[in-house]
Amino acid sequence: MLTFVGLWQWTPLYTLIYQGATRAIPVSLYEAAAIDGAGPVRQFFTITLPQLRNTMITSMILMVIGGMTTFETILILTQGHPGFSTTTTAYYMYSEAFQSFDFGKASAIAVVLVVIATAIGIAITKWSGYDKMASTLEGV
Repeated sequence: MLTFVGLWQWTPLYTLIYQGATRAIPVSLYEAAAIDGAGPVRQFFTITLPQLRNTMITSMILMVIGGMTTFETILILTQGHPGFSTTTTAYYMYSEAFQSFDFGKASAIAVVLVVIATAIGIAITKWSGYDKMASTLEGV
């Protein structure tokens, strides 16, 4: 159920992000590839995917950190049950603060969550080679 709600909630956003990034790819790249004899599959793998690299990295970071901080869907649908199978760190922070009234522990959880999310974002950026990209034409 949570997966379906997440897909329903976030698919339109990522569709718009990728649609905008795809439309920003210069048509002249595809025209030059067609003149060189590249077919649609070759154009996709040599033009479209490399030009969407920044968009894919950004959306991956948004999805990972968004998954870590999912709160409202769990609160409304499952409240962390059955057992603790749908409890995320953000929901655990909420339950410690507003159900157990342990605001110190909740604050510590929030700080750890920010540190972990920042570390994951930096790791994905470094792992993807974002800083070594040669193309600066994306979005032109």
